[in-house]
Amino acid sequence: METFNQKKRGTEIRRKKLKRLERKVRSKSVALRYLPGVSVIVPCYQCSSTLEDTLISLYDQTLEFEDYEVILVFNGEDDGSVEVAENFIARYPAINIRFFFNSEASAGAARNVALNLVRHANITFVDADDFVEKHFLKTALDSMPIESGLVASPIHNLSTDGSIDEYNALNQRIVERQGATVPISEVPWLLGFNACKLLSSELLVELRYREDLKSGEDLVFFASLLSLDRLKVTFPESYEGAAYVRRISDNSVSRQEKSFDFNVKQRVECMAALREIDTVGSSKQARISLERAQASFVVRYLDEFPESSEDLDSLLVDMAFVDFPWNWINDGKANHLAFSYCFLPYADTSAVIAAKAIAERERLVDVVSASMGDKRAKDLSLRFLCSRWLDKAVEINVPPSFADWKLNVDFAKKAVAEARALQQSKGVPYKTLYSRALWMGSHIAGALFKIEYPETIWTAEFSDPLRFDVEGKPRVGAVPDDNDSRLFAELIKTQSPVEVEILTVFDLVEVSTMLLADELVFTNENQLAYMLSKYPESFAEKIRKKALVREHPSPRQADFQVIESSPEFSSNRINIAYFGAFYVNRGLGDVFTALQNLSAAEQRMVALHIYCSDVVEATGQVIDLGLSSIVSVHPYLPYLQFLNATTKADVLLVNDIQRSAGMDTNPFLPSKYSDYKASGTPIWGVLDPGSPLSQKELDFKSENRNVPSSIKVLQEIINRYRSQLA
Repeated sequence: METFNQKKRGTEIRRKKLKRLERKVRSKSVALRYLPGVSVIVPCYQCSSTLEDTLISLYDQTLEFEDYEVILVFNGEDDGSVEVAENFIARYPAINIRFFFNSEASAGAARNVALNLVRHANITFVDADDFVEKHFLKTALDSMPIESGLVASPIHNLSTDGSIDEYNALNQRIVERQGATVPISEVPWLLGFNACKLLSSELLVELRYREDLKSGEDLVFFASLLSLDRLKVTFPESYEGAAYVRRISDNSVSRQEKSFDFNVKQRVECMAALREIDTVGSSKQARISLERAQASFVVRYLDEFPESSEDLDSLLVDMAFVDFPWNWINDGKANHLAFSYCFLPYADTSAVIAAKAIAERERLVDVVSASMGDKRAKDLSLRFLCSRWLDKAVEINVPPSFADWKLNVDFAKKAVAEARALQQSKGVPYKTLYSRALWMGSHIAGALFKIEYPETIWTAEFSDPLRFDVEGKPRVGAVPDDNDSRLFAELIKTQSPVEVEILTVFDLVEVSTMLLADELVFTNENQLAYMLSKYPESFAEKIRKKALVREHPSPRQADFQVIESSPEFSSNRINIAYFGAFYVNRGLGDVFTALQNLSAAEQRMVALHIYCSDVVEATGQVIDLGLSSIVSVHPYLPYLQFLNATTKADVLLVNDIQRSAGMDTNPFLPSKYSDYKASGTPIWGVLDPGSPLSQKELDFKSENRNVPSSIKVLQEIINRYRSQLA
C-alpha cells in the first residue's frame, strides 16, 4: 500500500518538472498556448488487467519525461484500475501522470474530458489495453512539421495468442508511405480509429468526440479534420521501434456479433454524423468513402436479413435522414426500369408524382431522366419519397423541352442507350418498364425501349391528356418528316385497327404509346372517357381493354413526418390552408368574395393562409380586396415541409379547374388531392359539377362561380370549430 510520504514525494517531483517546463518556455521568450511536447490521452474503462502494460510502455519512451504527460480518465464503474494507476504512479514518480474521473462509461466522453486538460502542443491517444514501442512518441514528435499537422506511425496487431502481426493490411498501407507527406484526403482510411496518430493540439481546440454515438465516434472525430484546408499527413522516415501495438479481441469492431443495432442503427448514425462535416472537392470524396465503408455494414446485414429494411426505413424517419443513400444499399439489385423525363431532385409536380408511383409499386428500379438545368430548382430532400426503391438514377444531359420533337427524341435515344447498358451490366432483362407523361419524352423513350425489348412489360401513365391543354385546345407542335417520326407513323399504321389522324407530335406520341404499352394508367374515369372520345370507337375499344384507372398515389405517413415545418398558423383562429399556384381558371375569387361577406365576428374567427410561388401577385390581390386581416400569403413550401404543414391546418382548400366552354367533361383531378387525403385534415373542395374531385369524399363542398355556397361552407367550418376557439 502506498504511504503518505511516497505520494508526497511523487507530487513534489511532478511539480518540479512542470516548473522546469515553464522556465524552458519563458527562456525562449515564446508566447505559447501549450508547452512543447506531447499529451498522451488514455481513457480507462475496466482495464485493470492491461493498464499496467500500457503505462510501462509509456514510461519506457525514449522521449524525455519533461516533454510529455499522460492523462488517464477513468470512466464507468471501477474494476480496480484506479488502484493499478495509483500504485504505478507511486513506483514511477518521474513520469508525469494525471488522472481524472468520469462517471459515464464512454470512451468518447473520457477523451473529451482529457482534451479539456491537455498542456502540451501535441496530442496522441492510447487505449488502456494497447501499448506503444519505445520510440513511438519521440519519432512521431520529431516528424511533426513546423506548420503542425498529423503524423501517422506504424500499427501492429497483438493477437489473443500473444503473437504480433506487423504485416496487417492497415500497416501495409502505412509502410508504403514511409517518409512521405500527403494531403489528408488521400488517406481517409487513416481516420477510422484513434490509434497511431500524433496531432497538433491547435487542430483540436474546438473538436470533440460525439458522445451521442454508441460506436464510430472516433471515425467522426478524425473525419472532421477533412474540413480543414490543406491539412497534410506525415509518415516518419524511420519506423524502427516506433509502432503502436493494438490488442485484437473479441470486442473488436470486426468481430462484433451481428445485430440490427450495431450493423445498421449505429452505422447509419455515423453516416448521418459524417454528413454534417463541411467538405468540398477531394475532401468531400474522402468523406463519402468513409460513409460508404459504414454503409457496407448495412448492406451485408440487409442481404442476410432483408426483412429489416422496414426497420431501417422507420429509423430514417425518426432521424429525419432524408437523403440517406439507399442506392448504395440497392446497388445492382433493380430489375425494373422507369423513364421519367422530369424526376427528383427537381422540384416539379411531375417528378413528385413519378416518385410516389415508384414508392407505391415497391419495386427496385433504375430511373433514367433528363437534366432540367435552370428550368427547375432542386430539392434534395425529395429523394426521401422513393429513395428506398431506387438503384441507379441516371440523368441525360440534353436541353429540356416540352414540345420540341428533335430534343425529345434525342433524350429518348440516349435514355434507351443508358437503360440498355444498365441492363447488360446486370445480365438479365428488365421485367417491367414504367413511364409517365405530361412530358412526352418519357413515353418516346418507353416506346423505343419496348420496340427493342418487346418482352418487357410496359406500363404508361397519363396524368393529364397529352394532346389537349387545360382549356381543351390541341397542343401545338408540327410533325417533322424524319426517320424517327416515320418509324412512329409506320408503327401506328400497322398496330391501329383504324386510321387515326396525326396532326401534331403530341398526337404521334399519345397514339403510339396507347398502341404499344401493355398497360395504360389514367387518374380518373373522366380522363379516360375524355381522351378516348377523341378517337374512332374501334380504336377506343382496343385501348379500353388495357386501360386502368388509378389515382395519383398518396404519400406514405413517413413522408408527412420526416421534416418539421413552421406554417405560421394562428393560435386563436380557424386555419384554412391553400397550397398551389394561381391560374386564371383555378383562382380563389369565390372564396375571397365569400370572406368579404362574412360578418365582422365571423371574419375574426377564420384565417386563410395561401402558400404560392407568386407572393407579390397574391398579396396584391389580398390588399386590393381589403382582406389583409384575414388572408396571409406565404412563400411556397418545399414539398416535404408542405406535407407536414397539411397535418397542422384545420382545413385544407383545393379547387377544380374551371372548364372552358368547349369542354363537355372535366378530366382533371388535382394532384394535390392525393396529398391532402392522406394528411388526416378535413378537406374543402371548390368544385366544378361532375368533375373527378366532386365525386370524392370531401368534408366540405362548394361550387365554382357560386359564392353563396362558399359562404355556407365557411359558416359550417366556423360552427364545427367554434367550441375550440372558446
